[in-house]
Amino acid sequence: MAPPPRRSRLPRRRSDRIADLAAWVICALVLVALGAALVVGLGIHRDLSARAATEARERTPVTAVVAEDVPVVPEAGNRIPADVRWTGPDGVERVGRTEVAAPKHVGDEVGAWVTDDGRLVRAPLAAQEVTFVTLTSAGTLLLLGGLAVGGLAKLAFAGVARLRAAEWEREWADVEPRWTGRASTG
Repeated sequence: MAPPPRRSRLPRRRSDRIADLAAWVICALVLVALGAALVVGLGIHRDLSARAATEARERTPVTAVVAEDVPVVPEAGNRIPADVRWTGPDGVERVGRTEVAAPKHVGDEVGAWVTDDGRLVRAPLAAQEVTFVTLTSAGTLLLLGGLAVGGLAKLAFAGVARLRAAEWEREWADVEPRWTGRASTG
């Protein structure tokens, strides 16, 4: 008994091979964009986590007293700069300016952060801030990478469509006279 006939593949046009190549390149670029977003996100998270740990070691929370009334100012948001007083570890009363949650009245107690030398500073970075900045940065990079890859894909496949149309037109010019019976018999 004879072996079954071998199935032959349909002939592939140049445009088919170029479309396959473009698809592979686009897939590779998507993977590169994903990898870049992951690497950048992990790097940002590592750096900000280290910064948050350093700030937490170098800053001390203190209780300060508001030295002026702090009204609610809708345009300024919830945190308003205000003068405050606090007593340093050396027992000396100090005065400075920090952001407090409005509204506050003279004499209200608020939390503040100071360095070892007694300067007022913002609170150390919180874990939520680190996570937010990490996700925002990686997400933005991923979005920009996706837009770039999408634009390249659109251009590549528009070029493939033009090439495919030109190939079909050339093939039709060869086949059409025979198919419609207008071929010269002569």
